Amino acid sequence: MSEARAVEALREELRRLAAGPGERVDLWVPAELTIGGAPEPTDRTGLGMALIVDTALSLGLWPDGFTEGTGGRTYHYKTA
Repeated sequence: MSEARAVEALREELRRLAAGPGERVDLWVPAELTIGGAPEPTDRTGLGMALIVDTALSLGLWPDGFTEGTGGRTYHYKTA
């Protein structure tokens, strides 16, 4: 399993990627996330991904599927 990653850092990475050229953005998201320095709630509410998708939508990016990987997923976004 991959190392836990902060949702805040993933949101910043998404902003950086969205600022670049191209019509597609791919973001690797590990299965283990932290929010505000604490592990994501274990009830699997999906809060971390909700925050990431909210950021994507605010940047004009639309979800375009994902690719399953070892320890997480690569989420694909396309420009609106």
